[in-house]
Amino acid sequence: MSALVVVLVGLVAGVVAQRSFQLPDDAPRALNIWLLDVALPALTLHVLHGVEIPSNVAIVVAAPYLLFAVTVLIYLAAARLMRLPREVVVALVAATAVANTSFVGIPMVTAFFGEQWVPVALLADQLGSSLLLNTVVLVLVTATAGAASTPLAVARRALARPSLIALVLALALRPVGFPAWLDEALASIGATLTPLALFSVGLQLRLPAVRRWRRELALGLVVKLAVAPVVVLGCYALAGALTDPDVLTDPNVRVALFETAMPPMVAGAIIANRHGLAPPLPSLLVGVGAPLSVLTLAVWSLPLHP
Repeated sequence: MSALVVVLVGLVAGVVAQRSFQLPDDAPRALNIWLLDVALPALTLHVLHGVEIPSNVAIVVAAPYLLFAVTVLIYLAAARLMRLPREVVVALVAATAVANTSFVGIPMVTAFFGEQWVPVALLADQLGSSLLLNTVVLVLVTATAGAASTPLAVARRALARPSLIALVLALALRPVGFPAWLDEALASIGATLTPLALFSVGLQLRLPAVRRWRRELALGLVVKLAVAPVVVLGCYALAGALTDPDVLTDPNVRVALFETAMPPMVAGAIIANRHGLAPPLPSLLVGVGAPLSVLTLAVWSLPLHP
């Protein structure tokens, strides 16, 4: 319950701050630098250094990749029916085909499932969502914006992410014990992720632009918060029926499936906005989707709770 209170307080504080103070438009970006490059790597090092890697880690990590594939297929079909421009489709993909499995995912897993399941959330995020964001999504966005990067540049960017470096170090240094002062410092820095992440999301909530983008916004939120996770869950259920009946009863898999129902990705929206794809749609998806997900995730937690 305390984790859920922190989530709500951080979100409301962000909304109040952006309405009460004349903050610069790039204020969330400054916060996101801390969150992505400092707090998340620290939390990764602290949690994953001593975590027990599940034997079915491949099945757990497959969830975000399946979510991405399902979401892209849905948007390709919707683009034909709704006659959506290419930049709008790619903006939707950037923000919603990859779930917010770190900024919002970790706090929500903590709130609805318990802190003991954060390692599973981190594995799904670092080996799934983060890699997708820094490779496939980055290529799609830059190509659509006419600023395509070379495969080597994309690879360098993905491998240089502090959170990925932290993941590698955490796993490589598992035989080496961290001194108590270092572990405590990592825990303290990582603890800033939850409140500041939701504060950043609250800062990005811009309701006046909703009317103009209501059709695309509704499409993105329905797909991200309901349709795509349902399809992913159905795929896992079908795979379990055909191969392993115990798949959906595994708590690690359930937490990974819960992660697919997270709201739109903050970092994906930042990338889309930075390249001028259908602004401010990506920010609207994050700003409206995050608070709405508190309700939808409460529903998702009921059938998926380990």
